[in-house]
Amino acid sequence: MKILVTGATGQLGRLVVKHLQSRVSTDQIAVSVRDTAKAADLAAAGIDVRHGDYDDLALMTNAFKGIDTALIISGETDNETRIRQHRTAVDAAKAAGVKHLVYTSFIDARPESPFTYGAIHADTEKHIKESGLSFTLLRNSFYTDLLMAGIPHALETGDFGAPAGTGKVSYIPRNDLAEAAAVVLASPADHLNKTYDLSGTPVSFAEIAAAIADATGKEIQYTNLPPEVHTGILASLGLPGHLVEALTGMYTGTRNGDYNQTSDDFARIVGHPPQSTEDFLRHALANQA
Repeated sequence: MKILVTGATGQLGRLVVKHLQSRVSTDQIAVSVRDTAKAADLAAAGIDVRHGDYDDLALMTNAFKGIDTALIISGETDNETRIRQHRTAVDAAKAAGVKHLVYTSFIDARPESPFTYGAIHADTEKHIKESGLSFTLLRNSFYTDLLMAGIPHALETGDFGAPAGTGKVSYIPRNDLAEAAAVVLASPADHLNKTYDLSGTPVSFAEIAAAIADATGKEIQYTNLPPEVHTGILASLGLPGHLVEALTGMYTGTRNGDYNQTSDDFARIVGHPPQSTEDFLRHALANQA
């Protein structure tokens, strides 16, 4: 069985490859990347590095040749572009004869999701199902890792701000999601046409602030920012408009209780529970010290 991981030089892709290396032989692993120079270390490790691009159907089809199981990792751009790119990747996989597709989706994959990227995942899931290929959909919750971006400001000011109200989010570390993907890729027959919700235990932002305080020994409190203030801060950072819209929507969904959910799917797939938000922050902040 030959397995291919797309986007393998990205943060999630590299972790998936790392977990795969402990589960299958190196000659079973291939990767598809836009810039093969960035994958020189993977090639040096004996991994089959291929040139692929979601914007190029012919190139992606060639990258998928001889592959049995492929992981399509979601891209990072605006909705219209990403929907087109993901459809191209699925079409290329089918044209190349890939037997099983694994896709990194989102726990709230619906067109009307306030987290606007949810519409991308809903379209991609639909396109995969209509392709006729066997599949596994990994509906990932938000990465715990994303919380690290707000910690420097919190440590400087004592305020951990977010427009989340009393809402909770079922954060899960990127590394755990990569491990789950690797387990599925290594044994796709056990996960045929399954959809998994991969999430941790929901935590409030007041609980996150308390965890940061416990990990650092500093006084940190949660500040419930007005939504318009937070959106203005994001825009002032020069972030792309589609990202500002998505992040604003994420907090709308948080206040609505859309991400206050948990599932035992991760533990059933991997064999252990995901790392808690508190434990993740404790280790991450200790490593920064």
